[in-house]
Amino acid sequence: MNEATQNELQRALALTVEMIDAAARDNWTLVTELDAQRQVHLQQIQHDTLAAQHREALQTLQVHNRALLERAEQVRETVEQQLSQHQYNHRALRTYITSAG
Repeated sequence: MNEATQNELQRALALTVEMIDAAARDNWTLVTELDAQRQVHLQQIQHDTLAAQHREALQTLQVHNRALLERAEQVRETVEQQLSQHQYNHRALRTYITSAG
């Protein structure tokens, strides 16, 4: 593998770490923007030039990506719970208003 491919891998990994930090702060707009940048770097990599020495970087990228997806799933579940609670509260309030009126 050449130095250019190594640089692309390192930049993609750095962007993935930034994405995880942004996700931890619930900044999903930034996560999306960083992912678009990361995709550019990943597309620059010539798959046939990948060597065994870059497996570690790819494995690290994969681990970080899994962590990011897990965080996104946690946030999605939290939002679902909040929405469900909001809908319940809305129905209860509507019932109260209807019965009081």
